[in-house]
Amino acid sequence: MESVLAPISKSISSIESTSVRALIESLANALDTLRADGTITNDAYLDAGAIQGGMMMIANLIDAGIDRNELAEHMSALVSRSQRVEQAHPGLSSSIESALS
Repeated sequence: MESVLAPISKSISSIESTSVRALIESLANALDTLRADGTITNDAYLDAGAIQGGMMMIANLIDAGIDRNELAEHMSALVSRSQRVEQAHPGLSSSIESALS
């Protein structure tokens, strides 16, 4: 999951919400495919969906004009949450990366 979040984290000071939404769409498609073919469990799908929701919140905060320092704090929390999701579902990140490439 961190590889999906990395482009946002690296450019948090200048990223546009449209770029975040494009990443969300890619993640959604990957997750749908992985769940449909049985690569990931429904629980993993739902937990990854929470990260997707966090990404949407980031996009909405960008649109709202939130201070980028505060946005960076939200992003850091989302990265931490994605690490916990990976711990709960080992291999989820690598499955998502494979599906995205």
